[in-house]
Amino acid sequence: MTFNDQDRQALYETWMSYKAKARITQIEMAKKLEISHLSFSRCIHGDAVLDSRFVFAFCQAMGVEPNKVLPSLRDREQVEQDVLVTSKVIVDGAIEAVHYEGSTVIIEYRKPLAPSASTALERVS
Repeated sequence: MTFNDQDRQALYETWMSYKAKARITQIEMAKKLEISHLSFSRCIHGDAVLDSRFVFAFCQAMGVEPNKVLPSLRDREQVEQDVLVTSKVIVDGAIEAVHYEGSTVIIEYRKPLAPSASTALERVS
């Protein structure tokens, strides 16, 4: 997963809020994440690429859900939700019944047959 600048900014703002409430330093958080203080600082300030392992561990350490904090994950979650789809069908006849079986819709309709040259009626005298 690739994270963008909006994700980094959201993560930084979440960190600043958490840092103030929990009274924790960057050094202490880096120890919790088992990374160096320098690596932590680079990730938070945009000097290093955010990788998913860091992001998910960092969010877990702060007690937040990544999909609630990071815009790209929020957008992705919304896309994966169900959507209502409407389908319209035009039939060339009079509909007599409509029913469904599982995810299959069955439309029964009466279609007028036009006489063709091969089925021409003979005149009987």
